[in-house]
Amino acid sequence: MPDLYCSGCTDCASRCMANLKITCSEFEAICDYLGGVVFRPTLRRARQMAAPCEFSAPDSRLCLIYPVRPLVCRLFGIVEWLPCPRGRIPTLVQDGPRIMEKYRRYPRRSFREWMREYRTDESGA
Repeated sequence: MPDLYCSGCTDCASRCMANLKITCSEFEAICDYLGGVVFRPTLRRARQMAAPCEFSAPDSRLCLIYPVRPLVCRLFGIVEWLPCPRGRIPTLVQDGPRIMEKYRRYPRRSFREWMREYRTDESGA
């Protein structure tokens, strides 16, 4: 996905939330990048609609898995329904709905759900 217009301001991170549904290959890429199955619980603050993404750095809005972030995260700023918060990035992907339709065909679960399934498969239970 093109990101050549991005200035790295991290304003899009204000839209990131926990329990995002990802594919198994995205889960595996994240685990490989992090060096194993790692999970940091997310907590929702009072008056907050959703918990912050479990892959946001605790002291900043930087993404800890940016190089291997899931497709929906990669679409921030380049499709019409996830515009750049600063308006700096033109809509670059015109076939975003088609991409998402194809993506939805794959089984998707939250990182936590994939982790449970992974651990169950390893234990043989």
